Amino acid sequence: MHLSFIMDGNRRWAKQHMLQTLLGHQEGRMRVEEMIELCFDEGIECCSFWAIAKKNIENRSQEELTYLFQILLDCVENLTSRLIEKSIRFDWVGNPDILPEHIVRVLNNTREKSKNGTKMTFILAIGYGGQDEIIRGIKKFVQEGWDVSTLDENTFLPFLETGRFPAPDLIVRTGGDVRHSGYFLYQSEYSEYYFTDTLWPDFQEQEFYKALNVLKGAKRNFGK
Repeated sequence: MHLSFIMDGNRRWAKQHMLQTLLGHQEGRMRVEEMIELCFDEGIECCSFWAIAKKNIENRSQEELTYLFQILLDCVENLTSRLIEKSIRFDWVGNPDILPEHIVRVLNNTREKSKNGTKMTFILAIGYGGQDEIIRGIKKFVQEGWDVSTLDENTFLPFLETGRFPAPDLIVRTGGDVRHSGYFLYQSEYSEYYFTDTLWPDFQEQEFYKALNVLKGAKRNFGK
């Protein structure tokens, strides 16, 4: 099972609590760590979190992005020993060309350190966009000289960075918006969705199980 989270509402949560915007992101980081533990306890094979979209990088202030990157680095570095201890493999997806070099270096180092994890896979999407991923996949296909006559839905998967993971079974979006914004765009054809008005910093255990129950109660025919 692959459970995905589109984490929305950190800034609005901070505003509601009359706090600096950056403190909303810090609170949101705590929810990531809690959700990883809950997914692990439930025996979920794969959990992914959309932390920063490509369009966030293009449209947000440098001050906010610098703080966001630092929070993510702290999160990944602080979790590394726990991930290894629990045999959780870390991986990430996103466009490395638009990320600071030191961010990419830390993400790749953590990926390498935890590569032998077998109990669960934890994925961060950083600098990720669904359309951008598909375009980069097409470019890779062409650059490597593959024959277009061999291309179909399955043979294209290896050219997508998300293609090495199972398709999301459930995509959870917090914050009240009812859209997927292109997360795991190519593979989400049969994903179930759970939309909630709850802001990400308030998304805790009770909401987690509400979302999980949606998946458990879904009739999934996969086109049959």
